[in-house]
Amino acid sequence: MSQSYVFDPFIAVWMIAAICALAFIGALATGGAGLKSFLARTFAIIALGLGLLNPQQVTEERETLPDVALVITDKSASMDIGERSKTAGDMATDLNAKLRAMGDIEVININIEAGDDGTPLAPALIEGLSNLPANRIAGVFAITDGQVHDLPEAPERMLPDGTPFHAMIVGSAQARDRRLSAVSAPRFGLVDESVDFQVTVDDPGFEGQTALIQVRLNGAEQATFDVIIGDTVTIPVLVEKRGTNTVEIIAQYVEGELTYYNNVFNSQLSGIRDRLRVLLITGEPHSGGRAWRNLLKSDPSVDMLQFTILRPPRKNVGASSRELSLIAFPTRELFEDKLDEFDLVIFDQYRRRNILSPYYIQNISRYVEGGGALLVAAGPPFASPQSLYRSPLSSVLPARPTGDMIEEPYRPALTDKGKRHPITSGFNDGTSERWGRWFRAIDANVVSGDVLMSGPQDKPLLVLDQVGDGRTALLLSDQAWLWAKGVDGGGPYNEMFRRVAHWLMGEPDLEAEKLAASIKNGVLSVERTTLEDNDQSVRIVTPDDKAGILKLTRTGPGKYEGQVKAELQGAYRVEDGELMAVAAAGALNPKEFAQLLPTRDVLDPMTRATKGHISLRAGGDLPELRRVKTGSRSAGSDWAGVVAHGRYDVTASKREPLAPPLLFFLLALLGLGIAWRMEGR
Repeated sequence: MSQSYVFDPFIAVWMIAAICALAFIGALATGGAGLKSFLARTFAIIALGLGLLNPQQVTEERETLPDVALVITDKSASMDIGERSKTAGDMATDLNAKLRAMGDIEVININIEAGDDGTPLAPALIEGLSNLPANRIAGVFAITDGQVHDLPEAPERMLPDGTPFHAMIVGSAQARDRRLSAVSAPRFGLVDESVDFQVTVDDPGFEGQTALIQVRLNGAEQATFDVIIGDTVTIPVLVEKRGTNTVEIIAQYVEGELTYYNNVFNSQLSGIRDRLRVLLITGEPHSGGRAWRNLLKSDPSVDMLQFTILRPPRKNVGASSRELSLIAFPTRELFEDKLDEFDLVIFDQYRRRNILSPYYIQNISRYVEGGGALLVAAGPPFASPQSLYRSPLSSVLPARPTGDMIEEPYRPALTDKGKRHPITSGFNDGTSERWGRWFRAIDANVVSGDVLMSGPQDKPLLVLDQVGDGRTALLLSDQAWLWAKGVDGGGPYNEMFRRVAHWLMGEPDLEAEKLAASIKNGVLSVERTTLEDNDQSVRIVTPDDKAGILKLTRTGPGKYEGQVKAELQGAYRVEDGELMAVAAAGALNPKEFAQLLPTRDVLDPMTRATKGHISLRAGGDLPELRRVKTGSRSAGSDWAGVVAHGRYDVTASKREPLAPPLLFFLLALLGLGIAWRMEGR
């Protein structure tokens, strides 16, 4: 129960003030005139004023409202390191008990959950405060490692005025954490050219010493070298292929550091080609001579250089090839000096003559084995003694001619592998049965590679192979141009052979052997595409560099899938021989693990601005808690204040006059009577 006093004036307060002021001025005038009634008049004025103000005594029954303390516990991924999570949990339990023991305090607990972009304190703080009465918040307590990534420039504005923010930092100040960070990481690069990555290895307390760095590209080790801790080093990386190139830069783990997570930097580097350069050599005039030219020239990304031998091979004019050429055929320049500058070499209806010596043809074989691409569109010359197979080029060709030709109508058909390969699988919709007929094929025995199309008597028609680092394709017919001309209904000439050309030049989307990985809702999904039907399994390397084997389930012809839980944040590597895919739980290089040492620096400005407490509590002990009044000091070096607002609800109220109003008016008359009597004397 509480008592207080209020006024319930009979007239407006300003009128009461005016009346009393005029009366007081009159009393002053009597004093100035030498009359002795000033005090009596003043008494009368006061009594009159009180009578008009009508003072009341208020008696209230009050229900005290508890203050509210908000406790925020960091549950982000960095808190799982060492004993931080357990220590924070114990501190939260102890803090709840001590706050409740102080009496009239309600404790609200919320957690900071892991985010894709670091530790998000602001959303948790805003959500927690939005449900609390601003005039009863006794304080905000945060139990964290101090690594917060989303605070605005003036974070204290998120709290009501007078609300202290106390931070208890969990972790050891003597902990060691070596980390690798990228200063510059390009996302695109031209194929066969280098791009520069700039990285820094930080290891607080060990500056000036060296750390071992390993660089991997698409799963293969490229370089290993020492760098000075604290210095920025530039690492050139050669872009190997079109599409995604996975770059991993790894700082060697040292015994005793907090975690391996932030020793690795992963990057997806997209390889692009400025222009694709193609060398087309047509060996003799034939009906489809312009088909390849038109196909390649229709692609705006292709720069084509074409040489065509116009003289029929059996026509003897008694002059050398150089004398008959419209322009000199630059054999030495093309096949010795600048051969590596071409992305694809095509031989169309070519037969061996004195134009290209065996030495130059041997250079083409080396070019393919070193990563080049070769397409041979074979015709009758391929089955003759002047066949390209009877040259050093045989080492990279996937089929050996028997010397026979098959001349009969047939419709090209997809093989089992052709129905799966990305080049031709898109045509496996029943339309192949209506493709236009061809009338000639070169009989050959497959030496290596994959047969995607078959011809008459199920003979191989389109054969692909990978030789060394390069690729070859062999088309065993000179009749493909019939599709381009629409003969007998035609066929998918442009699209199919455009895909063949781009597969030869390394188009990632056309790879037959593919490995893909993705993470969604904490599950790592792996997809494997292959031309084989064997059991498939992959090796998975987790962000903490632990490896395991995942067996895949066959879901269709050449399709395999598998899933496994991804419990850690960071990059997961999926490997199958030379194939590798990277999937990230959260960000690829999560900000959460960029800095893992416990720190006061991030939250110190917020605790200072709100007059709160901050301390590093490696052992899990709590600062002393003290009840403080609103507006007074709320923190010290070893204590944290809990503001006592003293708020309440009124459950019942009774109001009574302090005295009968008539009494005040009688007193006023009495004062005036005394004044009149004194003035009458």
